[in-house]
Amino acid sequence: MNADDFPYLSPSLDAVEDIAHARISCWVHCLRDSLYAVGFRDTARALAQPVNFAVERTADGELLTLYGGLDTEYHEPRFQRGVTARWETSPEFPENTLALVERELSRGHAVPVSPDLSGMRHSEFYRLPWFGYPHTFLVHGLGPDTVRTADRNTRKSAGFTDNRGTVPAEELRRGLAGAPVLVWDTGTPAADWADERHTLLTRSVRNMTEPESPGEGLAGLGRLPEVLAGLEEHPSRSSVLRMRVSGPLQRQVAGDRHLLAAVLEGDDAPGAREVAELLRASSDGFVELARLVFLLGRSWSAETLGLCAKRAAHLHDLDCRAVERLAGLL
Repeated sequence: MNADDFPYLSPSLDAVEDIAHARISCWVHCLRDSLYAVGFRDTARALAQPVNFAVERTADGELLTLYGGLDTEYHEPRFQRGVTARWETSPEFPENTLALVERELSRGHAVPVSPDLSGMRHSEFYRLPWFGYPHTFLVHGLGPDTVRTADRNTRKSAGFTDNRGTVPAEELRRGLAGAPVLVWDTGTPAADWADERHTLLTRSVRNMTEPESPGEGLAGLGRLPEVLAGLEEHPSRSSVLRMRVSGPLQRQVAGDRHLLAAVLEGDDAPGAREVAELLRASSDGFVELARLVFLLGRSWSAETLGLCAKRAAHLHDLDCRAVERLAGLL
């Protein structure tokens, strides 16, 4: 299939391995589809990350985001099955900015990029201030004046079809100056799958039961209701709940459970499918919590806050059981 015709970021690609794009981070979504485009078909096992939960705050204590295993090692990602990736910084001078993109396109790779979106008119984040976490979209073709892109967060006026369209090259050139590009490769796995799987599960159990701070793991999840309650007086409560809580819960937190469940559902080890069921239920539950948080952002009420707390408590219990079963697979 010609790269121009490949359905990057199309919902139709979810059927390849039953990985729902709405439940994975944008950068992982871009990487998944880039791998599919070159014929790689073992992305569930390759991209699966250890289960995690973390509340991230700024130095002055303001809530920055929530994240799960998909973003625990965002800056230095680790994958399986021979897939590797690293973030490289684009040249700061606009005239040289696209050199890195051109290099990767010449290798036959679609290129995940995380530019400053405030000046990119196709984006939902056009003219909006920094919202706490970078957004990533794909570049799969580069012309002198326009860039062929795939982006799941676009404005209706952008004219994108099936998440694909074009943007002015000059906008990307300005936005990408000094910004990160995800450079990826495929190769021979460095270890047997049994060893990679063992490492995934070990890290999952450690993340959840031996956290580095009170805001992480099962302990951090147990404190989620107070995190939500603490946002009642926030001057930008609605946008914080939508962008920094609801969105991450649906993708980063639900996503790591969704991917690992997909991996374990096909595992022959005794008890693996039971763990997969718990992880799938946890993923579904976090999506439901994300919807409740979104409603809380639109119309704050004690009733909705109470429903969020009840759902979070149920998820804490569900994850406790899942982690216990994960430990039993080691």
